[in-house]
Amino acid sequence: MASILNIAIFLPLVGAFIVSLFRNEWLTKVVSIAISGVVFALSVILLVNFNPNTHHFLYRTTVPWISSLGINYDVGLDGLGVSLFTLTALIFFTVFIWAIKVKEKPTLFYALFLILETTCLGTFSALDLFLFYLFWEGMLVPMYFIIGFWGHDRKIYAANKFFIYTFFGSLFLLLGLATMIVYGYFISGHISFEYDFHRHIAYPIWLQIILFVLFGIGFAVKVPMWPVHTWLPDAHVEAPTAGSVVLAGVLLKMGTFGFVRYSLPLFPQASKIFIPVMFVLSIIAIIYAAMMAISQTNIKKLIAYSSISHMGMVTLGTFALSVSAINGASYMMIAHGLSSAALFYAAGFIYDRFHSYEMSDLGGIAKYLPNFAILFMISGLASIGLPGFSGFVSEFLILLGTFKYFPMWAIVAGVGMVLGAAYFLYMYKNVMLESASLPESKIQKLQHTMDLELHHIISFVLILFGAFIMGIMPYNFVNIVSQTSKLILGRF
Repeated sequence: MASILNIAIFLPLVGAFIVSLFRNEWLTKVVSIAISGVVFALSVILLVNFNPNTHHFLYRTTVPWISSLGINYDVGLDGLGVSLFTLTALIFFTVFIWAIKVKEKPTLFYALFLILETTCLGTFSALDLFLFYLFWEGMLVPMYFIIGFWGHDRKIYAANKFFIYTFFGSLFLLLGLATMIVYGYFISGHISFEYDFHRHIAYPIWLQIILFVLFGIGFAVKVPMWPVHTWLPDAHVEAPTAGSVVLAGVLLKMGTFGFVRYSLPLFPQASKIFIPVMFVLSIIAIIYAAMMAISQTNIKKLIAYSSISHMGMVTLGTFALSVSAINGASYMMIAHGLSSAALFYAAGFIYDRFHSYEMSDLGGIAKYLPNFAILFMISGLASIGLPGFSGFVSEFLILLGTFKYFPMWAIVAGVGMVLGAAYFLYMYKNVMLESASLPESKIQKLQHTMDLELHHIISFVLILFGAFIMGIMPYNFVNIVSQTSKLILGRF
């Protein structure tokens, strides 16, 4: 099984090199889809065979790499890691299918996404701190070019803002990692980047606070948490559909994954001290971003703010420090990854057909594009936590786990759920149903607009099927991440 994990991580990178040699565009697309399909199949094998009762990382491979610096190639998966690994593989598989008709530089487009897939998969499986940072920082370059090359009118501005914010956050993370390595050297006499080595070090409280802040800034920018969130709406609005889907579905999860994998178990005392701070920032993100979403006229920016609000729920659950809340936070990472991907696919389809994200340019679409209307509605209902979908389970667990110890915070967070329903229904009404004042020219355009094509339907169905399965079979998925949550809380 360890070999399956290694193949899944690096197959996209090898594929990127292979497709870059092709001159036939369709061959490039077919091979890329096949590679991502194989990676998804391998990730499902890892998920199905995962033993949720283990206290160790599974599918582990440890090979000396730069021995003089204590750096190893060390990868493995726990419950949260294997869940995010599978989510990543699924998201990228649907992205390659969705983008099959991309016309501008398709070879470069697919090669960059294949490289990006390897960096994302590596981030969720790395157990060596140097390797983790290498994968973490590696995603920055392909994502920058994806926004900068295939984005919309203000793509260069958005790409630069994305790069500056995330690179700035990564510098703090790098400083924190360096501080950890130096301290580990002083107390042990040797350099080690091994995750398990640092997990068993009892850092003094003053150092934990410093490290928590340094790591926290790096993770908060990627989530993104308020007030370092302003890069996200611009990046989403200007990014191509495939870029937005990966950004919301996968990249944002790196930040919350970082808090769960590194901040809580490595700095437990500091994590408890910073609970009030993290709660305040999370609640601000939940309510403020939801209010901002309601005020938007651009559907892509509305969905971007909804992502900030949902990720606020994840950080709230993470720092509630109860098994239910951390399980819910882990579950919501997956649930939001699926629902946000579906919503950005919907926004991308609208732009492809009508060349606008502005609600004032849209309206009455449901009457003429019924298949799209149905899948768009299902995507939104999954996002706002309708029972039967994964979002409901995750929100319920977060609020339940938070209410047990922090009831007032849970009640305020519950308001964000109500606002979530409000901004989606507001968007759907204006985009899909409002048609009384449509001019004759717009009606004629709608009448001649093509509904969903096969590649659109496949991408939608794969994503929404995942959200539905997680909604009706929550125990199976909660059981996978539960042991990880218990091990983390064992540090407190």
